[in-house]
Amino acid sequence: MIAFYFIGASVKPGYSQVSNFVSEYNATGTAWASALTYAGFAGTSAMFAWFLVVAAPITQVSGVSRLGYWLLWSIPFSYFVGAVAPCDAGCPFEGSTSQDLHNDFSVLAYFGMGLGIALVSLAAGFRMFKLRRTFLLLTGFAFPLVFSLMIQPDVAPWRGLLQRSLDAAMAVSLVLMAITIFAKGQQSSRDVA
Repeated sequence: MIAFYFIGASVKPGYSQVSNFVSEYNATGTAWASALTYAGFAGTSAMFAWFLVVAAPITQVSGVSRLGYWLLWSIPFSYFVGAVAPCDAGCPFEGSTSQDLHNDFSVLAYFGMGLGIALVSLAAGFRMFKLRRTFLLLTGFAFPLVFSLMIQPDVAPWRGLLQRSLDAAMAVSLVLMAITIFAKGQQSSRDVA
């Protein structure tokens, strides 16, 4: 994901990590759109999907935290949306059918990511790690709030930075999950389903 962001920003003319959405990498009709769709969005989606599949058997979650784990599929879904429904140049609120689908699915993906991270924080493995749990809960609550903020016209000069802050919080959350609720050196005895 980090390589995708830096490579995309370096090859995309006029792109700013501070003011542009990640979706603008492959906006329809712009330079490098096809390459960034397949190498960037589709590749990142596949990477996150692979991570979730591989981690599922060793992730120690149950009940509502298991639901949270399955909601983490919103992460690869969000990049898949970027690949199959790219936004129009500038990612406007209204536009082509692809833009409208992109906007609608983005709302589902961001809210799903936030809820998923918050619910995973309720896994029993986080009981002894209150700061880790708190970070995940705050990140989960931040997703819908920051998403709602970053689509406001007044913060357009900073929307990329807001989106990157969510991306960074999500990455830290995944690392905290890996070191807290992934079974160490053995496969978890619970069902994955």
